[in-house]
Amino acid sequence: MKNISRIAASILLITSPHILAAEAKLTGVVKDQHATLPGAMVKVVGTNNSSVTDFNGRFELPKLTPGTYQLEVNYMGYQTKLLSVSVKDDEMKVLETIFLNANNTNNEIEEVVAIGQIQRGEMAAANSQKNASNIINVISSDGIGKLPDRNAAEAVQRIPGISIERDQGEGRFVAVRGLPSQWSSASINGNRLPAAEEETTSRATAFDFFPNELIEFVEVSKAITPDMEGDAIGGNVNFITKKAPDEFTLNTNVALGANELAEGTNYSASVLYGDRVADDKLGYLINATAWKRDWATDNFEPRRGNDGIGIRRLELRDYTGTRETYGLNGSLEYTLDQGKVSASAMYGTLIDDETHYKHRMRFDKDRVEVQHIRNELITEMRGGELAGEHYFGFDKTLSWSLSSYENEFRYGDMPNGEDNSYFVVRFDQKNVGYVGLEDRGTGKNYAYNEVDGGSDPWNAISNHLPNGFQMSPSDTKLAWVELYKVFVNEKDKIVFSSDFDWQLDNSLLLKFGVKYRDKERVAEFADEFYAWDSENYGDAPTLADFALSDQPGRNDYLNELSIDYANQFSQVASTDALAQFWTQNRNKFKLDAGESALISNGGALGRNFDVNEQHASIYAMATWQANEQIEILGGLRLTKTDTEVSGFTYLADQDKVVESKAENDYLSVLPSLHITYKMSDMTNWRLALTRTFARPDFGSLSPGATYLEADNQLFSGNPELDPTYSNNIDVMFEHYFDRLGLVSAGVFYKDIEDPIFQSSSIGSYNGREGVNLIRPENGDNASLVGLELAFNRDFGFIAPSLENFGVMANATFMDSEMTIPERDDVVSIPRQADELFNITLYYDNTFFAARLAVNHKGEYIEEHGSDKQSDSYYGDYTSVDFTTSYQINDDAMVYLELNNLTNEPLMYYQGQQGRPLQVEYYGIRGMLGLNYRF
Repeated sequence: MKNISRIAASILLITSPHILAAEAKLTGVVKDQHATLPGAMVKVVGTNNSSVTDFNGRFELPKLTPGTYQLEVNYMGYQTKLLSVSVKDDEMKVLETIFLNANNTNNEIEEVVAIGQIQRGEMAAANSQKNASNIINVISSDGIGKLPDRNAAEAVQRIPGISIERDQGEGRFVAVRGLPSQWSSASINGNRLPAAEEETTSRATAFDFFPNELIEFVEVSKAITPDMEGDAIGGNVNFITKKAPDEFTLNTNVALGANELAEGTNYSASVLYGDRVADDKLGYLINATAWKRDWATDNFEPRRGNDGIGIRRLELRDYTGTRETYGLNGSLEYTLDQGKVSASAMYGTLIDDETHYKHRMRFDKDRVEVQHIRNELITEMRGGELAGEHYFGFDKTLSWSLSSYENEFRYGDMPNGEDNSYFVVRFDQKNVGYVGLEDRGTGKNYAYNEVDGGSDPWNAISNHLPNGFQMSPSDTKLAWVELYKVFVNEKDKIVFSSDFDWQLDNSLLLKFGVKYRDKERVAEFADEFYAWDSENYGDAPTLADFALSDQPGRNDYLNELSIDYANQFSQVASTDALAQFWTQNRNKFKLDAGESALISNGGALGRNFDVNEQHASIYAMATWQANEQIEILGGLRLTKTDTEVSGFTYLADQDKVVESKAENDYLSVLPSLHITYKMSDMTNWRLALTRTFARPDFGSLSPGATYLEADNQLFSGNPELDPTYSNNIDVMFEHYFDRLGLVSAGVFYKDIEDPIFQSSSIGSYNGREGVNLIRPENGDNASLVGLELAFNRDFGFIAPSLENFGVMANATFMDSEMTIPERDDVVSIPRQADELFNITLYYDNTFFAARLAVNHKGEYIEEHGSDKQSDSYYGDYTSVDFTTSYQINDDAMVYLELNNLTNEPLMYYQGQQGRPLQVEYYGIRGMLGLNYRF
C-alpha cells in the first residue's frame, strides 16, 4: 500500500508541476501583413527561454513564473520587435497576433515595405534552417510556387544535395546526397508512404503522383534526430501538406500550356478553400488540384550482344501520351482548452495513357520488328490521419496520431477490361539483308560503335538496312501478342505514433515516443506471349490487313541527331484497332508458355510475392540549451523490423513450382548526437553524429526468381539479406546575412556496413546453360565522403541599385568506395552521383519576378558489371528552366513557366558515353497561368 501511494504521488507531481511552483504558459502567432512566419525566434530577454515558430507561425513558451517579461522576436529580413508581456499564476495566455514589418519595430504599420515574391520564400527557408536543432533545408510553398516544378519530386531538386530521377521528363524519385533513392526516406507529414510502381520493387516512393499545389513546406533533414524514422541513410525529405488556416482563405490557380514534341493543349487548375468557425475553434481546409498534359518522347536504345559490346538490336522508340494528375487534401482542426485534435485525408493519382511505336532492327536475326504498344498506367494513393495534442500543466505535451495509407499500381482497361496489361502487338519482316555488320567470333552479326572499333557513332547508329530498302506491310507478319501484367498494392494498414514532450526547465527538454507500422504488400506479375493459331486459322495477318497511317511524331523523330531514322519507318496501325482485333479474335491465339514468364513455368517467380512487415520503434531524446551559444540534442532510437515474405520456388529436379516462405527479423540500434554552436546571432557551427539504416528492397527479399529469355538472365531474390547500416559524421558552417541570404559549407562522411549489390555469375536454370544468374548479396563495407556548399544573396551588398537582383547557388561533391567480391578494383556505390549543383539567377522587385535555374546531376553507375567496361551508367543531366511572374495587385498574379530549355537528353551508357544503352529527348514544355486570391 505504501508503494502504491508513492507511485500515485509521483504521477501527481509529474502531471501537475504547478502544485509545487507557480507557473504559466505563453503562446502566440507571428505574422506579417500577408502570412504567418515560420522559423521566427521568440525569446524571453535575459533568459535561455526561447521558442521557434513552427510551420504555422505558432510558438509556445512554457514554465514561466508569474511576472512581466520582455519578449524579443527576430526574423531575418524584418526588424526585431520587442514587446512587454505579463502572465499570472496558473495562466495559459494566448497573445494577440504579433505582426512584424520590414520597416517598423511596432504594431503600427505606418509604411509597409513589401517583400518580393522570391525573397519571401527564401526568408522562410533561411529562418527555419537557422533556428533548427539539426542540419536541415526548408523550402516553402512560396518558394515552390516560384519555380517551374509541377510535382513533389521536382519541388525539391533545387535544395543542396538533393537530386531526382525522372520518367518521361518528369521528376519521380527523390535522392539525398547522390545516394540511391531507396537509401533515403521521403515522407508526407512525417510518415513514409507505401511504394507501388510499375517496374521497381524497391522501397522508394515515386512522387510524380503528388502535385506540388498540396504542399505547404518541404523539410529536408540531412542528419536525422531520434524522433524521426531511422531508415534514411541519405536523409529524410518530408513533404508537409497544407493545414487548416487561421482565417478565411480562398486561392485559385489556372494555367494552359504545351509540350514541344506533343500535340494538344495542357492545363492545370487548383483551388484552396479554408476558414475558421465556432469562435475560431474549428478550422477546415479543402485543397484540390488537376493537371492534364500531352507529352511525347523520342528514344533510341541499342541492346548489346553476348560479347558485351556489339549491338544485336537497335530499338527506335517513339512515345506519345496523355498524363492526368489529380490531388485532394482535406484537413479539420478543433482547438481544445488544453490542446487540439485534427483529422486529415489525402488522395493523389497519376493516369498515364501511353502509345508507343517501336521499330527494332534485329541485326542478330536479320529481321525488322514493328511493335505497336498501348497501355494505361495508373498509380493511386489514398490515406487519412487522426491526431491529437494535449497539454498537461504548462510543461508537458502528449501528441499522438493514427493513420492508414494505401498505394496501388495497376494497368487500365487495355486491350480490354479482362486483359489489363501493357499491350504489345509485334509484326516481323524477315530476311531484310542488313549490311555492314560484323561477326567477331560470336556466331552472330552485330553492329559496333566507333569506340569499339566499329563504324557507328554513338549519336548516329546506322540501321544497316540496304540502300533503297522500304518495309513492305504485306510482308510484315503478325508475330505475337504480348500481355505484360503488373499489379502492386502496398498498405500501411495501421501507423500509430505517440510523443511525450517534457520541458523539465527552461534549458532542458525531454522527449519520448513510440511508433508502430503494420505493412502489407502484394505483387503480381506475368508476361504472356500469344501466337496466332495457324493450324486452325491459316496464315497470320500482316500489317497490310489493317488501316495504316504515319506514326505520331514521325516527321521530327530524333531530329536532334545527325541521322534520319524517320524515313525508314513503316506505316503503323492504330493501337485501338489492334486492341479491338485482339478482343474479337482472342480464341485464334495460343499461349506460348515457353516464351512467357509465368508462375507455372518458373519464369515469373521473382515478382510474384507477398510481404507482411511490422516496424516497432521506441526512442528517447533530450535537447539541452547549455547557454545562449551551445545547444546539444542527443538520444537513442530502437527499431525492430519483422518481415515475412511469401512467394514461389522452382524445383528444377522435379520440374515444379512450390510455395515458399522466408522471414527476416532484426533490431536496429540508432544513436544520434547533434551539437549547435551559435558563434553569433547570424553564425552557426553544427556537428552531427548519427547512425541510420536501409531495409533491403522488397524485390531483393523475394524467395523466387524471374527468367528473361530474351537476355538469358535469371533474377533471383535473397531472403537472408541483412539491412545496410551507416555511421554518419556531419560538420556544417552557416552564416546568414541581415537582409536575406546565407553562405554555408559542410563536410560529411558515411561509413556504410553491408551494402547490397547485384552479384552476377554464369550457371544453369531449367535446363538452360550459360544463364547469367543475378542475385542480391551483402557486400563489404563502403564509404562516402562529401562537401556541400551554398550561397544565397541579393546583390544589394555590391550596390543598393542591385538589391532586386540575386543568386542562389549550391554544389555538392561526393566520392564513394565499395568492393565487390567478383571484382578486384574498388568501385562506387551504385546510383551515387559524384556532383550535384544548382545555380539560379533572379530579379525580384515585389511586382515582377523572373528566375533562370540550372540544375545538374553528375553521372553514376546504375549497375555494376564484371569490369569497368561492362558497368552501366546514368549519364550526367543538366536542365535549364525559366519562370517569371507579375503581381497585378494584392490578389492576382500571372506567371509563365518554361522547362527543359536546352532539350537535355536522358542517357544511359555502358562503360563510356560512346557506347549508349538508352538516349531520349523530351522537348521544351511550358505553362502560362493566373493565380487569384479572394
